[in-house]
Amino acid sequence: MVDLVITKTPLRVSFLGGGTDFEYFYKKYEGSVVSAAINKYVYVTVKRHAPHFGEKFRLNYSESETTQNLGKIKNNIIRECIKIAKINYPIYISTVADIPAGSGLGGSSSFTVGLLKALYALEGKKITNKKLFALACKIEIDILKEPIGKQDQLAAIYGGINYIKFKRNNKILVKKIKTKKKIFNNMRLYWTGSSRNASLVLRDQKKNLIKNIENLKNIKKIADNFYNHAKRKGVIDVKKLGKLIYESWLQKIKLSKKIQNIKATKVIKSSMNANFYGAKLLGAGGSGFVLLVSNSLNLKLFQKKFKNIKLENVQLSEKGSTIICSE
Repeated sequence: MVDLVITKTPLRVSFLGGGTDFEYFYKKYEGSVVSAAINKYVYVTVKRHAPHFGEKFRLNYSESETTQNLGKIKNNIIRECIKIAKINYPIYISTVADIPAGSGLGGSSSFTVGLLKALYALEGKKITNKKLFALACKIEIDILKEPIGKQDQLAAIYGGINYIKFKRNNKILVKKIKTKKKIFNNMRLYWTGSSRNASLVLRDQKKNLIKNIENLKNIKKIADNFYNHAKRKGVIDVKKLGKLIYESWLQKIKLSKKIQNIKATKVIKSSMNANFYGAKLLGAGGSGFVLLVSNSLNLKLFQKKFKNIKLENVQLSEKGSTIICSE
């Protein structure tokens, strides 16, 4: 019997196509996303809880909870994951992450995927990537009614850089894009210093759906164009990717007034004035991380000029959610 499981699940950077992975859009027009898993992770520990502690559920995340009653668990994702996995015995769950929640790197979905994978392993059950994806989406979208798309779960599960096609019939195709492992040497992340509730931005975006349709179609087309170019060339052209990221960003900011952030907008404008290939605010928008794309010299000069702007380097994570301990 397994008593302890630890999973390690990557966060992601969404390059292109964000917003077209929502069912209300792709069921009519299809969706296309290009994203990459990065070497920043969510770690989840699950352990059979010894009876000596007195409580059935002990949970540690940004808060701590102890309760006898599953229905009284405040953390929605933890509560629903336990239900889905049909855990009926005392359990301890703890999670830590390399990056704060609400930063635009898909942390909630990475947590959901990592927790489900850990709980099934604790039960001694194998879970396919297809089922893991379906359950993660069921919890976040169907049960918790979060207004999110379906790209984050896939990045967390599969790792690497992927072109994801969302078909009208709900079929989803995940195609790996070959690239040099050091593609992120031409990219940096800038932390705006604050996180946000993505749901507020995404609900406003959905509310404006009718007038946003053409912008979303353009965003989808940009993702398709990039994938077709990368497929023909057999390698990613970082300069072209950067230009398309910025082109897509200019379309995205039209979706909702809540997407832009004063600090992020200033950094994006400064970087483009410095001849960067491209830049965008990651995730739903509002705050979090800005992605900057340029050659290494420009990145160094930019950092030297704007010393108050700390740029972070990340790398590609080839692997998706993995079990790093099971005993």
